[in-house]
Amino acid sequence: MKKSKEVNSMDICMTKDEAIEHMRKINNKSNDNINGRKNAMSIIIGGVSAGGKLFVSIPLEDIRVDTSYQRPIRDHIKLLTREWNCKKCDPLKVNYRDDGFFYVWDGQHRREAAIAKGIEYLLCDVTIGLTREQEAELFGCQGNGIKKPDPYDIFKANVCAREKVDTSIKEMCDKYDLDVSRSKRPGSLSCLTLARDIFKRGDQELFEWVLELLHIARWNEFAQSHCHRVINSMYEIRRIARDESDYVQRKLINYLQNTTPDKLLINATVKYPQFKDDSKKLKLFLLDVANGDEPDGILGRDRFIA
Repeated sequence: MKKSKEVNSMDICMTKDEAIEHMRKINNKSNDNINGRKNAMSIIIGGVSAGGKLFVSIPLEDIRVDTSYQRPIRDHIKLLTREWNCKKCDPLKVNYRDDGFFYVWDGQHRREAAIAKGIEYLLCDVTIGLTREQEAELFGCQGNGIKKPDPYDIFKANVCAREKVDTSIKEMCDKYDLDVSRSKRPGSLSCLTLARDIFKRGDQELFEWVLELLHIARWNEFAQSHCHRVINSMYEIRRIARDESDYVQRKLINYLQNTTPDKLLINATVKYPQFKDDSKKLKLFLLDVANGDEPDGILGRDRFIA
């Protein structure tokens, strides 16, 4: 997969004259959105350079939001609108793309709150000619803001920016019809931090073994089927299984096809009440299943010794 050009200071630090010249070069390559490009040029001409940055007052209606990496608008927008204070509103960070439009990569909540307050213009810190991937990279590594992105926001931005680990997780989850999300809904992988740790260890093959197991068992149909306790317990079993992994996988599939995540946790808790860690309870219980020791007697008498 081709990696996007890394953002550096030369991409984002320009004088007004440099910005105007760069915008002209971009616009000369395209014949679309002529009026929009002329309007954007007029806006930039009215800007002010300071400290290697270009500050411009831009109509909010001319600023777009790219939802491919931006987080959804959250409930705190109501509080931000209610307590709006222009003196506390930092400049939005906006990029002029080669399609002739401005896109905000830091400050979409401030933009929404300002629109709700009837404000037509906001001061913006403008860059010229960054790609969507470069915007996403900057969004994912931003330090301070009104609301810092959480791991799932950063994941979305990293995938857009083609970061290696998160992109690999996304591709594998797509293969097994999973959505990487904090949601507890069916088909949601909600243990992103664990998945990242596994991939950083180089254990992608073990992670896929777990996803394949759950997919064949049709656990994608259940809520919380791909949460931390389930994924971690099966990942640990796969690490133990080694050369017996195919055999163990078949055993677990046979059992999981006849139960649900809730029932599994209940059975594991009944058998191992002395442990508070749900992941450990599930691991021990599923090892019993692999060894044929599960009390329902579904699996027969073959044994796998951990």
